[in-house]
Amino acid sequence: MPLPPPTLAIDQIHLRLFAIRRTAIDARSWTLRSMQDSFWRFYMNATDGAALELVGEDGAVNVQYELAAQRLYFVPAGVRFNTSTRLPIEHFYVHLDILGVPQAAMQALFGGPVCVPSHEYLQQEARALAVDVSNEARPGLLTQCRVKSLLYGALAAYLSQLPAALHERYQQLAQAQAPIQPALQEIEGRLEARLSNGYLAGLCHLSEDYFIRLFRASVGQSPIQYIQAQRVRRAAQRLLFSAESIEAIAVSTGFGNRFYFSRVFTRHLGVAPASYRRMARV
Repeated sequence: MPLPPPTLAIDQIHLRLFAIRRTAIDARSWTLRSMQDSFWRFYMNATDGAALELVGEDGAVNVQYELAAQRLYFVPAGVRFNTSTRLPIEHFYVHLDILGVPQAAMQALFGGPVCVPSHEYLQQEARALAVDVSNEARPGLLTQCRVKSLLYGALAAYLSQLPAALHERYQQLAQAQAPIQPALQEIEGRLEARLSNGYLAGLCHLSEDYFIRLFRASVGQSPIQYIQAQRVRRAAQRLLFSAESIEAIAVSTGFGNRFYFSRVFTRHLGVAPASYRRMARV
């Protein structure tokens, strides 16, 4: 009897929080330019007046995206944008990563910034968290749990109003990656290790040649290209959200030394690690 097709586990999706803050922004402080980060953003502003400008590779503005007061927004990783505001605004934000979801499948659902459908409970909880966060020196366990609950709820509210065809497309893309899921999980958990094609193929019980072809077909990159991109992504997150030295980040993300890390990082993101770390992100 043939084996059933592999399926994705139902407990793979989880959130990693990097920053939870409420701050004041104005025309002088909220002037990010051509940002394209490795993490997701979640925003809620107390009043109108702020906007995102979606930009192309050449820096030209393609779309002006107003951020309405009291509405909840996600800005997916990889979106290139500018920020601006006409007025001083109370700004609540979370920086996060969404793990366990195939990137191609996620891009099918989130092609750019999204506004969460109006939902009084979610908006009320976001307002309450904004107040609580401003009163805490460091978000505690309870606050972190509440923020994750808010984010999961906001994601569910957005996904619930998408057409069935998009959900079907997501399932198709996710299912296409099921045979290589053990390799993707190993890459996520052990970026510092030497991850050869043969080793990853063995985890998936596939021949090396077939594994490489299947990986490229379902992910859009070779295993080596994907691993390097994930290492750069993880390193970028640690540069912003940890106090680790650049040398330590280079080792812990599998680059081995600072010189090689800086060369690869600059090629991917167009800026050296030290300069990237100094960039303000709100």
